[in-house]
Amino acid sequence: GRLFLLVTLTLGHIVMHWFQQSFLILLPEIKTAYSLSSVQAGSLQSVRSIFGGLVNFPAGFITDMFRTRWAIILAVSVAWIGLAYLLVGLAPSFALVLPAVALVGMGGAVWHPPALSALSQRWADRRGTALSIHGVGGSIGDTLAPLSVGALLLVFTWQRLTFYGVFPAIVLAVMVWYVLRNIQGQEGKSITLKDYFSGVAGLFRNKVLMLLVLSGGIRAMGQSALLTFLPIYFREDLGFSTARGGLYFSLVTVMGIVSQPALGYLGDRFGRKPVLVPGLVLLGLFNMALVIAGAGPGLVLTLLCISIFVYALGAVVLAAAMDLSGKAVGATTVGLLFGGNFVFSFISPLIAG
Repeated sequence: GRLFLLVTLTLGHIVMHWFQQSFLILLPEIKTAYSLSSVQAGSLQSVRSIFGGLVNFPAGFITDMFRTRWAIILAVSVAWIGLAYLLVGLAPSFALVLPAVALVGMGGAVWHPPALSALSQRWADRRGTALSIHGVGGSIGDTLAPLSVGALLLVFTWQRLTFYGVFPAIVLAVMVWYVLRNIQGQEGKSITLKDYFSGVAGLFRNKVLMLLVLSGGIRAMGQSALLTFLPIYFREDLGFSTARGGLYFSLVTVMGIVSQPALGYLGDRFGRKPVLVPGLVLLGLFNMALVIAGAGPGLVLTLLCISIFVYALGAVVLAAAMDLSGKAVGATTVGLLFGGNFVFSFISPLIAG
């Protein structure tokens, strides 16, 4: 049933975002271990973004073409990211960390096209709500990662953590495949290449969709720079321990657990634009407030305000894009949107560095 699908994919999304967000908590340790400059540290996030973006569109193509293999694609994504982290920990130099980090970004990107396409099809009547609930899983993973990884770094080295992470990733990959082995798109109906490319051409002719990709990409640029350097700011400028830095970084996502379904419901009820326009304005203002927040209660309040919108608006943008796409290219639409986010945002950590 579709409720089972929603719950299972949301739980899987928790795991994927735990792995993805862990990288940002490990980044200050990697920066110290290899004596990296801020530009080099930013380049790691940029590499993760650009390669994650590049894999999104082909992942969408594969998802749309192989509709009976969605469980395998999802399982591969989980295993891939665990193995990629292992390579990050084993890399003896900065030059070899870069390709390993690229694999981290690619593994995480593979998850979204099949997961979001499946939910968009099965929950077409409440698409914004379903996609936002799936996003809640991401917010939970994003919140748990800095808390747990920040505490674990007090006991283990960052290389040891990347080694240990591969084992649960492999186990979870097998579980994802087994639980979702019967999932398929559009009742498993095949699609011809002619129909597929006709649908893709329609996507690029849709001006509203292209503007959504553009605005989503610009939003992602600011978000990528912010999330890359907040942990470094906490550690190097404010002098926080890894545990305290992890606690503060978790505040960036914690409100999304509540705000994502709320904004998703409002988008279904009143339309996407009345949610997106004021939400994007407020997110920009709260980001600017970090400059004057300091290290006290003002920082906590500002981070909580940012967390209301930082991921929740992405789910609303995605729902708006899926409203405009056909079923034949649903996964490709997801890949296009996420790919646009990654491609737009890859340069911002370098600029910020």
